[in-house]
Amino acid sequence: MNTVLWGVLPYLVLVLLIGGTIWRYRYDKFGWTTRSSELYESRLLRIGSPLFHFGILVVIIGHAIGLLVPESWTEFFGISETVYHLNSA
Repeated sequence: MNTVLWGVLPYLVLVLLIGGTIWRYRYDKFGWTTRSSELYESRLLRIGSPLFHFGILVVIIGHAIGLLVPESWTEFFGISETVYHLNSA
């Protein structure tokens, strides 16, 4: 199961992303830009767009903190590896 989850699934998702992007560009050229959605859903985008971008920033900052915090810091504060991983999930 770990092999499928961590070895196969990421590559499958990457292939779907690239394939879906190519398919969308070929068959929906006029819907490719954000201008088309702004015309139809401007009220919803005024709410959703800032929330989406704020969420993306939170995710990026969270990943950066998780990757850049040295193990010595967590040991200094008495945080075990198990607690660190449970907190990150």
